[in-house]
Amino acid sequence: MEKMKDAPVLEGEEPKSAAEIVEEVLKTEVKESTFLRNVGLQSSRNNSGKATAEVAAHVRVLEQKLERSELQAEVMQEELAAIKMKAE
Repeated sequence: MEKMKDAPVLEGEEPKSAAEIVEEVLKTEVKESTFLRNVGLQSSRNNSGKATAEVAAHVRVLEQKLERSELQAEVMQEELAAIKMKAE
């Protein structure tokens, strides 16, 4: 996994997220990933491509939510700092 994490990223591509790396390792190292099936991300071997796409889409949505939350927190920190300055 470390090799995949540290692998160079081609120009124009985004680096793989930790979830994508784990998913890829589970698919290549384990014949049948019971983990992915147990968490509802893989229903059978026949539609593993579909499951991969679903996982990738879910990861993107979660990453976007996280980014929005981080931006909101940053804005709130700036507003708090401004309020503190006014209070002094």
